[in-house]
Amino acid sequence: MTGERGVTGGRGMAGGGGLTGGPAQAVHDLGEAFAARDLAAALACFAPGDDIGYAGSELGETAAGRAALAALLGDLFSRLEAYGWEAHDVIVHEHGGRAYVFAEARGRARADAGGDEYFPYRVSGLVEQVGGRWLWRHCQGGEPST
Repeated sequence: MTGERGVTGGRGMAGGGGLTGGPAQAVHDLGEAFAARDLAAALACFAPGDDIGYAGSELGETAAGRAALAALLGDLFSRLEAYGWEAHDVIVHEHGGRAYVFAEARGRARADAGGDEYFPYRVSGLVEQVGGRWLWRHCQGGEPST
């Protein structure tokens, strides 16, 4: 299938519901791994090989290659809060076995000491189908300025 489609997702926080199916599944799966601070699960959300990347909200939160991604996510997951997101609107530009995904989301930082902080969040990037699963080739997550 080639084309563009908008997907309106469920209201469950990534890690407990939300978007499923098609390229949008990649947004959900990575969000679950982030919320759980599961490094192996997060890395499994990316395409095989070393030609992968990630960019986060903060200066310095960029990684090119699997080793750099593992180091960056390891640092993120060792913070005193866990991050997740609830994607509520997703646009998918699908072209064969690849797609560009853009998701508007509600981000959440859950402090280890208790309490949640919510904020606007966006997740976007290139995904590709590998073995029947949509995996990230490059993902960018960021907080839009208000």
